[in-house]
Amino acid sequence: MRLLVVAAVGALLVGAAHGAGGPRRSSRIAFALERGSLSSLYSVRPNGTGLRRLTVPPTRQDLGGDSGPVWSPDGRSIVFERNLPFWGDDRFRLGAVSAAGGIARRLTRGPYDAMPTLSPDGRRIAFVRLTRSLPEATVSLYTVDRLGRRARRLLSDGLDISPAWSPDGKTIAFSRLARSTLPIEEATLYLAGADGSDVRPLGGVPLKGVSPAWSPDGRKLAFVSLADRNGTVCPADGCPGSGEIYVVSSDGTGLTRLTASKADDEHPTWSPDGSRIAFASGFALRSQGHPSWLLTVPEGGGRATRIGRFSGVLDPAWSPAGVR
Repeated sequence: MRLLVVAAVGALLVGAAHGAGGPRRSSRIAFALERGSLSSLYSVRPNGTGLRRLTVPPTRQDLGGDSGPVWSPDGRSIVFERNLPFWGDDRFRLGAVSAAGGIARRLTRGPYDAMPTLSPDGRRIAFVRLTRSLPEATVSLYTVDRLGRRARRLLSDGLDISPAWSPDGKTIAFSRLARSTLPIEEATLYLAGADGSDVRPLGGVPLKGVSPAWSPDGRKLAFVSLADRNGTVCPADGCPGSGEIYVVSSDGTGLTRLTASKADDEHPTWSPDGSRIAFASGFALRSQGHPSWLLTVPEGGGRATRIGRFSGVLDPAWSPAGVR
């Protein structure tokens, strides 16, 4: 399972076609591309053309790098997480870069800030902050302004990860672990007001999953379930099950499974018109299968389509319409 910061949290807490079927209006998909143990941000058109490198992590180590991109509402910039390990210790901070690529600017000081999501007006960023403190580490949702200032805790009563701001700006979806001793498969989907109020489970029956992503109209969420056990992320004992992509209505009804492969399917993101969902899909080891590819699938289910011919894809994020 990708979710770089989820792996860090866990440690601290105990043959497809070539890009067919993309939306008609211009857009791009940003993602991290992993080479060895270092990842950089790229973007590509939904038909697989126009691959563009966006960041070059400033590190002399072949470790860490950039991941978790999210687009600004106007499509001109991208906020992301940058991990520059120091003496073997991960150090996640938020950064921002032009959608055309270039030198990134730092937004937060960390040491463990990751999984950003932007408000629809582009003024606020919600993210995960991991704090090493006694008697145990804490994992909480925070917000900052678009310049990385005025940090404040949004939620303080859970182990919360993978926030996603709703299109109307009123709600944030996220995943919560009830206890630090639970495995990531036990994370449950929640909703909260954008000010941290009215925290409640998504739907009447608890849904276990991570990486929620709102449809453009706000009526549905795609997410990753780790409960199917249709394959595992790695062959070792204790590895979580491979992720599968699901869609559910924002009231928790109409649960629909979109993928059913032994590959680890991760990080869903919707096309601007809501017709397709992009995600990363692959295996951690060559002996298990292919490295992670960029795929899309119709939002109602169907045959997945590979985008481009690159491997090592992490955290895809579809741009707003009109981005070239």
